[in-house]
Amino acid sequence: MSRSPDPERELTGRPVVAFARPAPGLAALVERYWWSEGGAGALPRLLPGTGAELWVHWSGGVDLRSADGRSATPLPAAHLVCLRRAPWSPEHRAGAARPGFVAVRFRAGALRHLVPVGLDELADRVVGAEELWGAPGRRLVERVRAARGPAERVAVLDRFLAGLLEAHRRPEPWLDAAVGRIYRRPAGLRIDRLAETIGIGPRQLQRMFPAAVGAGPKEFQRLARFQRLARLLLREEQPHSLPAALDAGYYDQSHFTREFRRLTGERPAELLGPGRSHFYYPSLTADGQAGLRPTQEETR
Repeated sequence: MSRSPDPERELTGRPVVAFARPAPGLAALVERYWWSEGGAGALPRLLPGTGAELWVHWSGGVDLRSADGRSATPLPAAHLVCLRRAPWSPEHRAGAARPGFVAVRFRAGALRHLVPVGLDELADRVVGAEELWGAPGRRLVERVRAARGPAERVAVLDRFLAGLLEAHRRPEPWLDAAVGRIYRRPAGLRIDRLAETIGIGPRQLQRMFPAAVGAGPKEFQRLARFQRLARLLLREEQPHSLPAALDAGYYDQSHFTREFRRLTGERPAELLGPGRSHFYYPSLTADGQAGLRPTQEETR
């Protein structure tokens, strides 16, 4: 396979995580495929944010722990993680086979080109692949489980996503441009000026944005700002939140702390600090963005 897997090892001693890039025709929508097999390390707690991933388990399974920690809901073998306004706590299913999964990390705004519904119907949910895509979603699990090794699993995902793109690719390139600009530069961006820049009215942007990403433009901007800062602080060995918060567009330390507590229910010191999660690694490349056009920068 020309797109050979590349290993990454987390600094916390968790199992090796490997990744591969998608086929060239999907690079504008998919940032990476990544996977792990047989590891017992904890899954990352997912903070509020705009990121979307499709997970397919060929072994073991995942439960989603409730906010109070008292119950866990089993997730389908293939499930889609969408925009979140609250933290989620996935965990490997107790008593199941050793975990093995492959995941697709989508670029900002890309998911709308691959699903049959608006993203406002999927926000704050974990949706099963079969529930969303029907028989193709069910066959995806079967084919990933039948694949012999990472190269075949990546090929299965390439074919599956290419079929979805052919079926669901949407127009409105200006909407993709708006999502990309807010995602990449959330600090200090005025939505009314953005609408003027891309040549549409603010009301049209407000009306169409939720179906494209799962939230209105101001809320998407707020989540993108929080996500970028949280990712930065999670990747720092000794995080310094004040300079980073000011650079991200927060007025001061207390503004960031209030926003953090509003979104997570906890203080930054309780969730941020040393210990890295693959979910918050920077992107592999700068060669794509939703809307099927290249950009100068893309990170998750």
